[in-house]
Amino acid sequence: MGCNVSYVPLGELAEFESGGTPSKKIESYWGGSIPWISAKTLVGDTVYESDLTISKEGLESGSKLASKGSLLLLTRGSGLFKRIPLAIAGIQVAYNQDIKCISANAKGISNRYLFYALKALEPAISAMLETTGIGAGKLATDRLKALPIPVLAEDARAKVTSFADCIYGKISLNAKLNGYLAV
Repeated sequence: MGCNVSYVPLGELAEFESGGTPSKKIESYWGGSIPWISAKTLVGDTVYESDLTISKEGLESGSKLASKGSLLLLTRGSGLFKRIPLAIAGIQVAYNQDIKCISANAKGISNRYLFYALKALEPAISAMLETTGIGAGKLATDRLKALPIPVLAEDARAKVTSFADCIYGKISLNAKLNGYLAV
């Protein structure tokens, strides 16, 4: 008994949006209540906060807001040579131009399913890595959109997502416990 799977390009399953950086010369854009995610703060599987925040004015002048539950993927930076930073937005967060916000838009495909699929495909994503003229890593959007994502039948997708949620939940609990023990 096998599992039926089809491979669909990521660009047919999700929308991509680029972020931005408000001018750092305008103080009123910074220090507000909106967490602003950059390569440095795109850590872990879920992001809730950042050491940098922007104001509503800063958001309107040059950044974008990622909805809770959307995916944030670093697509440019030297950190890509070590790992592929990918996280779920745990709350609404702003993000810079080196990050793509990915949101599922295909019927029956959830952001969490895409998250787990992309995590599983990290070696394939790493193989797409290019180098910019200044030596930073770069993931080209057109290549990401062409990345074949395994799409299981709806009931199998639900089971995979539920199973992976349990594993990632346990990892999160272990990380918190380790944090408590380190104090």
